[in-house]
Amino acid sequence: MPSETPFRDVEKLLKQAGYQLARVNGSHHIFTKPGRQPVSIPVHRGKVKPFYVCQIEKLRDE
Repeated sequence: MPSETPFRDVEKLLKQAGYQLARVNGSHHIFTKPGRQPVSIPVHRGKVKPFYVCQIEKLRDE
C-alpha cells in the first residue's frame, strides 16, 4: 500500500483542480468549487491517507 501523502501536496492538487479551502472543522479540511460537491479531507499529523489521494486524482481527471 502506498504511504501517506503530505497535506501540502494534496492541497496543491486540489487547487490545481480549481478547489479552494473553505473551512477546517477539527481534522477535516473542506474544499469547495462552484458547481461541485464539497470535498472533505481528513488530515492527521500533516498527512493524508492514500484512499483520499486517489479520490482527489479522480476529481482532477473529471
